Amino acid sequence: MIVDVKMPGGAGLFMVPGAVADMLSEGVPSVYLAVYIYTLRQLQSGHLNITNDAIAEALKISTIDVVNAFLFYSSRGLIKIHGFTSVDDTDFDVEFCFDTLCPQTPVPFRPSYKAAEISKRLRENPRMSQMYKIVSQMLGKTLSSADTELLYSFHDYYGLPIAVIVVMVEYYVSKGKRTMKYIEKEACKWSSAGIDTVEKAKNYIQKREEFVSYAGRVRAIAGINERRLTTRELDYINKWQNELSMPLDMVKLAYEKTVNQTGRLSFAYMNKILESWSKEQVTTSEQIVARQTKQKSNKGDARYDFDALQKQALQAVKHTAERKEANGI
Repeated sequence: MIVDVKMPGGAGLFMVPGAVADMLSEGVPSVYLAVYIYTLRQLQSGHLNITNDAIAEALKISTIDVVNAFLFYSSRGLIKIHGFTSVDDTDFDVEFCFDTLCPQTPVPFRPSYKAAEISKRLRENPRMSQMYKIVSQMLGKTLSSADTELLYSFHDYYGLPIAVIVVMVEYYVSKGKRTMKYIEKEACKWSSAGIDTVEKAKNYIQKREEFVSYAGRVRAIAGINERRLTTRELDYINKWQNELSMPLDMVKLAYEKTVNQTGRLSFAYMNKILESWSKEQVTTSEQIVARQTKQKSNKGDARYDFDALQKQALQAVKHTAERKEANGI
């Protein structure tokens, strides 16, 4: 059912919130948008007793798709759900929010799937069925119902091809990350990064390995042994490697200069140094040594000039004293 609220708009038309339309460019499944607009139309027409099953039948989709659509828009604060217990219980009420977002804490969203639906898809897609067997072997266990659902979401919701999923799981298992919850977080990142081929997956892994190696060396340079790098520190390191293209010996020089001038480790201070070097197109330790030698030379020249001026001043004072003495003053 739909909770009756005042509907904006004139006769013969109804309004769709801009936030919903904006989601068209965010990759939101079109079926979710269809559920929202169709249900909104029922509200505008006064059909408040429509059920989720009826919406599914009208749109020629599964009831679980309808439930997931409402859960998604609820997570974005665009509707409020009343009386929801689980995805297996589709008898709940939906309230649309128009002027402001519904007063609730947004929650991360991932669609839920019924076991029967997954089993049906596996029977229809032998390659997906094979993927489940391979992943089970990699993890060294029989997949639980929760694992089965998560793995299915990697392809159905996050949009990763089956071959890419196999490469992804194999990589993180090799790193000792064997929980599907952890791998799900990475699946979200891979999806956002547009990794839709095995070649892109291998390139992503290579870059990640290079970053891990680079970050490990920076950690050793900075003497960070008892704790993990913070998110902010990792952001700086990523910038030094991928934006500034700073060799590790330059990072070491920046670290030494930071400690000499501040007496402590400061990633922010190191970043300022490395940014200035990058701006000046100083990219090698040899250039830094040459600059330091020049600076010392300039200081030496400045010292010599000062000594010469001081000597001239003393001579002038001596000459004045001798002249005064000669004049009997």
